[in-house]
Amino acid sequence: MRILVTGGAGYLGSVLSRKLLAKGYQVRLIDALWYGKEPIEELMPNKNFELIQDDIRNLVVTVKALKDVDAVIHLASIVGMPASNIEPKSSEEINYLATKNIAELCQLHNIDTYIFASTCSIYGSQPETLITEKSPTDPLDFYAKQKYLSERAAGWLNKAPTILRFGTLFGLSPRMRFDLVINLFVAQAIKEGKITVFGGNQYRSFLHVSDASDAIIFSLEKNLTGTYNVISENLTMKQAAERVSKATGCKIDISNENEDKRSYRVSAEKLKQVGFEPSKTLEDAINEIKEAIDDGQISNYDDAKYSNYKLLFGSKKMQEKVFIQGMPGSLDVP
Repeated sequence: MRILVTGGAGYLGSVLSRKLLAKGYQVRLIDALWYGKEPIEELMPNKNFELIQDDIRNLVVTVKALKDVDAVIHLASIVGMPASNIEPKSSEEINYLATKNIAELCQLHNIDTYIFASTCSIYGSQPETLITEKSPTDPLDFYAKQKYLSERAAGWLNKAPTILRFGTLFGLSPRMRFDLVINLFVAQAIKEGKITVFGGNQYRSFLHVSDASDAIIFSLEKNLTGTYNVISENLTMKQAAERVSKATGCKIDISNENEDKRSYRVSAEKLKQVGFEPSKTLEDAINEIKEAIDDGQISNYDDAKYSNYKLLFGSKKMQEKVFIQGMPGSLDVP
């Protein structure tokens, strides 16, 4: 069975690609490699692995990538509110228009399985109730609105998609990110001995990146269709920080600046009823990230390569510099 994974070199994709190969699937990956080739370098010799380095906005390449494919797992996206706001036009093209095109191409090419990675942030702020897949959505930022529109675009097709609304991811990945709150807390705790929490009372739904990958494979193998919340637990930001503090002995600073307005508690009971439950805990992530730092795999967690926003913002600034100097350049791709 050949699986096309878009964005397969990213934080989630690089974990998922390894798990798919370990289970014997043929994996075709399409990725522009904005974050580098390193996360998938060791996969290149695998005879079941194929890399297409290109942008999913290139329809000619995307159509070719769909040849002889049995299923599509669509992860490619400019992920997160800060990163998606750097160049809104490109974000809309990638996060919504390209997503819509890929869903329609799956239908055109009779590919029955289309799994789309969405986000629980489309629920916005409604902490008073435990949210289910039938609860109203209220996306508050540009990124969440794009995901919401993408869900609707896929849902209108004749072939039913699988939409997985993931909680905020955490945990170790070959393409590590420290712009994710739990990962940042752990790195701050280990390297600085102190966590800074903005606000603290807002709720989030969390999920280990390994469990996110397992949920995708479960959906693939069980031929699930429809929309599912995928989370391991709901915590306030302060509760999450306290868990990290308990494991590391770090201090916690509370700041009222830049408090995120999103707050939601999500139920994953629907997915549990069909047989899937996450297995990783926040403490698992603390241990694995600490080990990676102690072993020297991660030296400076504040490096731009660990942040979608910092890396893409740096690329954007470089493009602006090239453009201003009158040299060949483009402002379209962050």
